[in-house]
Amino acid sequence: MSTALPPLDDSMGSMLLGVIISAILYGVSLVQTFFYYTSYPKDVWYLKSLVALTVVFDTVHLALISHTIYHYLVTNYFNPSSLQFMIWSLLIEALFTGLTGALVQTFYTARVWRLSKRNIPLTFGILFLVVANAGCGTAWVILAMSFKTFENLLDISGLTLTINALSTAVDIIIAASLCIMLNNARTGFKKSDTIINRLILFVVNTGVLTSCCALASLISLLASPKSLIYASFYFCIGRFYTNSFLATLNARKSLTGTVDDVSHMLVSLPPSVLTPAGSIGTKAGGQNISIRIDTTKESMHEERAVAMVRLLCLLVVYLDSLC
Repeated sequence: MSTALPPLDDSMGSMLLGVIISAILYGVSLVQTFFYYTSYPKDVWYLKSLVALTVVFDTVHLALISHTIYHYLVTNYFNPSSLQFMIWSLLIEALFTGLTGALVQTFYTARVWRLSKRNIPLTFGILFLVVANAGCGTAWVILAMSFKTFENLLDISGLTLTINALSTAVDIIIAASLCIMLNNARTGFKKSDTIINRLILFVVNTGVLTSCCALASLISLLASPKSLIYASFYFCIGRFYTNSFLATLNARKSLTGTVDDVSHMLVSLPPSVLTPAGSIGTKAGGQNISIRIDTTKESMHEERAVAMVRLLCLLVVYLDSLC
């Protein structure tokens, strides 16, 4: 007589989807890591070490969640009673997710520190949230290791919600702070403001995936606390952090290249603009000189503005070499 298995869509099915998507993102991060080490061989040692450390954490995390899903769906195939008990690898993986997130968020906090001209309240406020999130994650792992069943996790559901809420809040605050500071640096010149717009768009794009993933995990926990739907999102958060971090490092050449092109365009003024045509003593010639002088002054002002923006861009994209 056969025993019917309980539906697994919102439990093991959710975890399986999380493992599959996480594995795909891991492949993307490996490609980005290869591109980074081949394109930026002169980066400082601690930045290279940070990249290596995040990739190692990602590798360990993927191995742990793969072991988890293999344990439930293969080793204990057709053993419904095993589905209610938690395995160690499922709990330890949360530690590596928290470590990866803390490393990347600290890197972004350093960016806020430099771009805000060492604004202590803002920077240390963000850093406090990062440390609090890492502490809550570590406490969650320690407490969860003493539990045996998934139902026991409901006893620390408040801590679980806090971790996801803090992660979302930190990402949003960092992105908002950078966007506000960049927006305040506008010069009023079209070309330089276009560069700032691109930087703002880049900042938003690098933070939106981690924020959305953490927010989706939080909503899943609130909407269905007794299921494991949130696991499909939580398994991917660490990978999104790694990929956004690597994307930030690998985009430096393209961003600074745009600034170089604009600066070259402004400083390469044609000689005809600087040298007046026609007779200097005539009235018409004097008007032409006045017009050209005004044009030259305006170009010089815009050149200064773009130089300031260029410095701003270098602060944003070369923070790793300014420590």
